[in-house]
Amino acid sequence: MEIDYYELLEIEKTANKETIKKAYRKLALKYHPDRNQGDSEAEAKFKLINEAYEVLSDEEKRAVYDRYGKEGLKGRAGGGFSDFGFDDLGDIFSSFFGGGFGGRKSSKASKKSDKYEADFALSLRIKFKEAVFGSEQKVDLRYKSPCPTCKGSGSKDGKTQSCPKCAGKGQVGVRQGFMTFVQTCPDCHGEGQVIKDKCPDCKGMGYEERSEEVQVKIPEGIDDGMSLRISGKGNVLKDGSRGDVFVQVSVEEDETFIRDEDDIYIK
Repeated sequence: MEIDYYELLEIEKTANKETIKKAYRKLALKYHPDRNQGDSEAEAKFKLINEAYEVLSDEEKRAVYDRYGKEGLKGRAGGGFSDFGFDDLGDIFSSFFGGGFGGRKSSKASKKSDKYEADFALSLRIKFKEAVFGSEQKVDLRYKSPCPTCKGSGSKDGKTQSCPKCAGKGQVGVRQGFMTFVQTCPDCHGEGQVIKDKCPDCKGMGYEERSEEVQVKIPEGIDDGMSLRISGKGNVLKDGSRGDVFVQVSVEEDETFIRDEDDIYIK
C-alpha cells in the first residue's frame, strides 16, 4: 500500500505551510539518526519524513501529489527531484534548535578530522505545572571527549587507507523509492579514509564517553516541543573547544488543565 505523506507527517490535507513545517520539525527531531544510532527503522522513517516534507512544503509538488499521488511526481518534467543530501539536512536540523528559547545556533563547528559533532541533543520530560511556572531540573549528560591514547584519531599508529565502501569519496548513494539520497558514508563518516590499525583503548572510535550532571533552568511558559540550549556542555573536540547541548522539552498532560498556546482551559 502506498504511504500517504499527510498521514506520515500526522497532519490534515488542509494543513498550511506552518503546520507542515512544525509537524516535520517534531518528527525529524524524533527520528534523526544522531538520536537513534544503530536503529535502522528510525533511519528509514527519517528518510520517509524528509521525502514527505520535500513534497508537501513545495506548492507545485504538493498540487501534483494531491491530484495524482506519487506516480504523478515521477512523470514531472525535469526528471523529478534532485538528490537530497544528509549534510544539507543537518543544517536544517541545527536551525530548528536555534529557535524558541534556544537562542542562536552554536558557533562551534566540528572539523572534518573530528569523529563527531560538537553539539548533541537530548529529551527532557517535565510536568505541566513545571512548564507553566518554571523550574530547575537535574540532567545527566553523556558527552564525548577525544581518546587520550590516540589523541582522537582512532588509529594506533596514525595511518589510514582509502575507504573501500565509498572509494574515497566520503559519500554513498541510497535509493529510496523514486528518490536517491546522497548521504555520508557510514564506514568513513565522510572522510574518505579509514583506519588501518585501530587504537586498542577506544577501539578505533577516537573518543571516550564521560558523564556530567548539570542543572537546567526551565523558563516559565515553555511549551511542548520547544528546545533549550546549554552552552559549553556538549562534546569536546580535538582542539579542546566544547559544543552545546540542545534539550528538547516534552510537557506531560495535566488532569485538570488544557493548554492552547498562551491560553489555559479547565476541564
